[in-house]
Amino acid sequence: MVTLTSVCMTPVTSSSTAWSVPNFRRLWTASAASSLGSEVAEIAVPMLVILTLSASATEVGWLRAAQFLPFLLVTLPLGVLVDRWRGRRLSLLVGADTGRFVLFAALPLLVWAGVSNVALFYPLVFAIGTLTVLYQVADFAFLPSVVGAHQLVDANGKIAATSSASEIAGRGLGGLLVQAVTAPAAIALTAVTFGLSALSLRRIKVGQLDSPPEESLEEPRRPARQEILEGLRHAFTNRYIRALLGEAATFNLFNELFIIGLLLWTLRDLDLGAFATGLIFTAGGLGSFLGAWFGARATERFGYGRVLLLTMAVGNTAPLAAALADRAAVGPVAVLCALFTLVGLGSGIANVHAVSLRQTTLPEELRGRVNAAYRLISWGAIPVGAAVGGLAAARIGGQGTMLIGAAGMAVATLWVAISPVPRLRRIEEAHPPSSRSGS
Repeated sequence: MVTLTSVCMTPVTSSSTAWSVPNFRRLWTASAASSLGSEVAEIAVPMLVILTLSASATEVGWLRAAQFLPFLLVTLPLGVLVDRWRGRRLSLLVGADTGRFVLFAALPLLVWAGVSNVALFYPLVFAIGTLTVLYQVADFAFLPSVVGAHQLVDANGKIAATSSASEIAGRGLGGLLVQAVTAPAAIALTAVTFGLSALSLRRIKVGQLDSPPEESLEEPRRPARQEILEGLRHAFTNRYIRALLGEAATFNLFNELFIIGLLLWTLRDLDLGAFATGLIFTAGGLGSFLGAWFGARATERFGYGRVLLLTMAVGNTAPLAAALADRAAVGPVAVLCALFTLVGLGSGIANVHAVSLRQTTLPEELRGRVNAAYRLISWGAIPVGAAVGGLAAARIGGQGTMLIGAAGMAVATLWVAISPVPRLRRIEEAHPPSSRSGS
């Protein structure tokens, strides 16, 4: 385990690209490896219990619940931990990846040892989910210390683009590996990606300090509950974060209705088949990749807030056109692929700008707990949307549910449209007052 007394970074150059910072390249390599592993596991783990352990539908459901339950239970406490350990965030990242390497390796070992009780896998999956939450919260707070403020959008864009590329390739690769070498072996290979990520993180070198000195970390601490409430308070009172949080929670809620309705419509009503449906989602990942990778270039010309709002509106509104997919002469698959590419392109650009804005507008010492509060609320909307989507589809069918979800996603943009976000010309204008006065 790496132990640091300060956040690590190398001297920041005047270059606007994050590639010029060696420590970012190491962080990006780690992110790429862990993202690919997570996407492969998204397919391989359910297939393990379904194909190898012959799990029932109820058992598969409980496994998924165990996987996402940590986002509701431990996000806020881990946000406090990340803020308290501001000088050891790299250690938290290395520990999270090392732990996931061990736990993922344990899954196939249990199968090969003859363990067939699916319930015994629940705590392992829950622990993996907990470490995933820790990694994501710590990574959000750590990245601004690795690159300069003028490189932050570019850095987030490259990481988001890589995540989108992993989404494109990872799930297909997961299914291919399961078919080629069996599910346990595929998960064993997945474990390796987290080991590689941990090794890359350990190569990040200590340079200039961008955190409080060690003695400030030893000051008397307030109760964790008070710090958690402070994170929630800042999430709701910061005018930029409040708008982004409202949009994210609304989008996630209705996106679940849209996705559930779309799957039922394409697979049952249109009978497109699994391959064609998968191709549609792959098109969305491709659009996200392109938007995340090249999106920062539009900011200088049109202004930060305008680019964020415009691309968000494109990504959130485009799903409404899915209603026309079965009437188009070129066929529903072609229309939906084009539609999802557009959705991904808009969302990819908007997400990079939104994450960068959230990082910029907060003091360094609050990033962990506010991001934890943000993720708790925005991700907490996902299971609610899934439950509502299932009930709606049973009553009005897949296409009707899909259209309700699309309408709700379009409305989500209003949170940002009526906020101060569109008036931002440069991201630096969102710095906390103390940061602006000292710059």
